[in-house]
Amino acid sequence: MFLMLKSRWKNKPSMIIVQKEGLMMSVIVAIKRDNKVYMGADSQVTKGGSRRSLSNQNNYKIWKVKNVDHCLIGHVGNFRDACVIRIMKNLIDEIDVIKDNVNFEYVVDRILPTIINELKRHHYINSDTKFDEMDSWFLFAYKDKLFIISNEGSVIEIDDCIAIGSGEGEAIGSLLTTNTDDNPIERIIKAIKSSVAHDIYVNYPIIITDTDKTEFKTINQDSLKECIANNTIE
Repeated sequence: MFLMLKSRWKNKPSMIIVQKEGLMMSVIVAIKRDNKVYMGADSQVTKGGSRRSLSNQNNYKIWKVKNVDHCLIGHVGNFRDACVIRIMKNLIDEIDVIKDNVNFEYVVDRILPTIINELKRHHYINSDTKFDEMDSWFLFAYKDKLFIISNEGSVIEIDDCIAIGSGEGEAIGSLLTTNTDDNPIERIIKAIKSSVAHDIYVNYPIIITDTDKTEFKTINQDSLKECIANNTIE
């Protein structure tokens, strides 16, 4: 079930999609700005009553798509799905990168089926329902394009900013209140800080990257002020 909000004010996010059912136990925030997509995530994982932070880059909730420049995926949901999709080398064909074919139709017709088929190959897809359902949601970003891939297989192109996962309501609320700010990294940090403050499944450190350099910056609570002041992930 979704709640869709369309803004009547200039510079407000034009569309916000809020997942109303299920806990994803992670939060991913993304903003389109300056012909690129900025993306951030928390680092906590939980199992039962235990929790821990992910410090190894192979375990980040955001990763660069293999063999493709300027391409990122963010994940919330079952961690096993992320492990499988993270190591895929054929998610996007080289010829489609060269021809710049990666758009909404390509995500629907090529990337989504490829992800579902790979999860099926590992027996990670729920086959008890009428439709194939994943245990995960994804944010897919390529250059300046941003898409949600939901657990039931819908694809939604995002025009401005979005948050998915546990604590997404707090993150989206923060994005709405900072919509006139010029600093995308600061906005992402504030959004995730809001999720950390209100959701037990979200915690530091914050991982920040963008589709331009696809380099990762780990931001602890102690380094928040420096990153905000410099607006950089270098």
